Amino acid sequence: MPSLGRKRRAEPEAEEQDEASPEPATQRRRRTAQHQHQSDDDDTGYGNDNGDSNSNSNMEQMVKKLVRLALACEYSRQPIRRQTIREKVLGSAGRQFKPVFDQAQLQLRGVFGMEMVELPEKEKVTVAQKRAAKSQSQSQNKTAQSYTLVSLLPAPFHDPAILSPPSIPTQATEAQYNSLYTLLISLISLSNNELADTKMERYLRRLGLEDHTPIPGYPKTELLLKRMEKEGYLVKVRESAGGQGEEDVNWMVGPRGKVEVGEQGVRGLVRAVYGEMDGHAEADLERRVVRSLGVGEEVVGKRGEESAPKKKRGRKRKGGDGEEEAEVEEDEDD
Repeated sequence: MPSLGRKRRAEPEAEEQDEASPEPATQRRRRTAQHQHQSDDDDTGYGNDNGDSNSNSNMEQMVKKLVRLALACEYSRQPIRRQTIREKVLGSAGRQFKPVFDQAQLQLRGVFGMEMVELPEKEKVTVAQKRAAKSQSQSQNKTAQSYTLVSLLPAPFHDPAILSPPSIPTQATEAQYNSLYTLLISLISLSNNELADTKMERYLRRLGLEDHTPIPGYPKTELLLKRMEKEGYLVKVRESAGGQGEEDVNWMVGPRGKVEVGEQGVRGLVRAVYGEMDGHAEADLERRVVRSLGVGEEVVGKRGEESAPKKKRGRKRKGGDGEEEAEVEEDEDD
């Protein structure tokens, strides 16, 4: 209690000393205001440093979360969806998507030799899908909605002797599964990127996979194909074929299949099947593969458009009987 009394008496004594000071009242007030302003500046500066530190710490945590999310999605062969990133990584900091994404890319490239790439959208084949895609494109801007991880290691390191398949559940099981979906993707790609269900059944019968598969946990072929659909390797398209409930069923390459296997994977599989060949035979095989993939047609079409002479429209001429004749086309070279 006495200590409290001394503190209470100290405040009036300080005020009495200020009043007793020979300085004018205006100078005392000015000095007091400067002291308070300096104190506020010190507090504010400390708060800014602390805020910057918290901001950097939050950014680092979000980058780590995104890297872990990308690795987890790749492990389960699921796409890294933009919406999932916003919900599980960014939270209320939705505007920080680009800086967090860029920093996560640097971490993935530098530490794991991987990076996130955009997954292409599923092709719109049916009339209903094309209409829905058209209306959606008119109302929304096109932005990447999902990603997947791809390796940045040089091609020589992709050799199975160096980079073996994952050991979960076993290396043999993963190797079998990789071989099967790569083979089916190649068959679809070499069939003008679309394979009828009847032809798919025929190929499976030749491979001895009409009903059963050697993959543990997927004894039925139907279950294995559904897994490939779920993971984005294949897409099964059903379209109504007239009345009486009939429908056409076709198989196409899924988004993940295009990124993970792609044209290079298809060409590699074909070369492995045919084995070593002489120069002329290898060139002929490459030409047929390119034609089957449709790559040659696109290149030839573009070159043809570039090399074709441009024509300008001429005026219509009237014949002797007064009727208009066809337009006269003149080459620019003339």
